[in-house]
Amino acid sequence: MSTARAESGFTLVEVLVSLLVLVLIVTGVASFVIQNSRINTAEQMSVALQSDARNSLTLIENALRTAGWDPKNVGFAAVSVDSTPTGTDNYIEIFADLNQDDDTLDADEDITIRQHNNDLEWRRTWDTSQPFEIIADDITNDEDGDGTIEPLFTPDSLTNPKRVTVKITARSPVPDPRSGLYLRYTVSADVALRSSQ
Repeated sequence: MSTARAESGFTLVEVLVSLLVLVLIVTGVASFVIQNSRINTAEQMSVALQSDARNSLTLIENALRTAGWDPKNVGFAAVSVDSTPTGTDNYIEIFADLNQDDDTLDADEDITIRQHNNDLEWRRTWDTSQPFEIIADDITNDEDGDGTIEPLFTPDSLTNPKRVTVKITARSPVPDPRSGLYLRYTVSADVALRSSQ
């Protein structure tokens, strides 16, 4: 009688080779999932910062378009601009007599917009004891990432502006997981102010 093996099974080498193939497949799938997750995160961050920059620009443009509304010819200035636009709190103050009562003391008639500590903020009242509200976070106005803050508002004249250029640079709150660098997005607009009546 022969002593042939009647049992069928796997040898240790076959099991090790199978495990090695399984580990390679799982590693490949895991790296693919991680890379896709990084791409997805970076795309979400990019969309969010673009949205913040565009929405902020729209709010500011709308406020600037009301600047100088003086239906009764009281004679107030349309805007008051920051005389040191490269300072830490670059601001503009916007005046409009929206309810036609000869002053700019009511809600949304005296709006101050500023960049402060990487936030874009506004106060929609003349009352300086009222707090600023944050419009958007991570507005650095550092378009090239060199640490130099560019002006948020650039009027064509400090004494009697007719046009204001608004330039907003938003930065991602955390670095891009693919590159390790912050994402930046810049939008700008030239807004013509109302001519005085």
